[in-house]
Amino acid sequence: MSSARWLIALALAALVGACGNDTAQPGVGKAVVASLKGRLAGGEEAPRPSAAQLRAAITPEFRAQSGNKPLLIVTSQRVPVSSILTMFAENDGVRTYLSPDQISFSVRDGILVATRGLGDDLMSADVSDVLPRIRAGSGRAVRVHRYLDGENQLILASFVCDYGRGSGGVVEESCQGEDRSFVNRYNLGGGGQIVTSDQWVGVGQGSFRIEDLN
Repeated sequence: MSSARWLIALALAALVGACGNDTAQPGVGKAVVASLKGRLAGGEEAPRPSAAQLRAAITPEFRAQSGNKPLLIVTSQRVPVSSILTMFAENDGVRTYLSPDQISFSVRDGILVATRGLGDDLMSADVSDVLPRIRAGSGRAVRVHRYLDGENQLILASFVCDYGRGSGGVVEESCQGEDRSFVNRYNLGGGGQIVTSDQWVGVGQGSFRIEDLN
């Protein structure tokens, strides 16, 4: 069984067990199970569960079945698709999370630094000055993103980013490059960690909502 199908099967097994004890939110776990079963069978794909359904289905039983590994819920802002990603590697402070579809997101202190499997991926990003500005909610930093062009050559895109606090204490990161701009938004926990965020991958993919469930 491929690693992607194994992850789907693992999630399915955990959710089936969780649904058996779920009386508070009937139908939530069942919708997730139906989606995973459809994908595992390889037939016509069932509608993907929403972020809210996935969040509700992550019970202690689910976490135990997945080895109590750190989890993310990632939602595309371009199309209504959400997925649970499980951490499978950590190297030099960068955590890489994998979805059942073998899409990966790599984050450093909650800040996105790479994606794989999306198409038009963010190959890497230099964000060393970004986290202090997010925690301060003010100031300016420079980001450098790397992408592949049509000839599979690495190209660099630099952005100057300004930081400020919006409604509800959300930190907004407004970035301007030579020919494009974007805005990221971060919700911080009491210890200054990034809990939820909307982060831009690139022109082709747009932004993703990233929820840290750890």
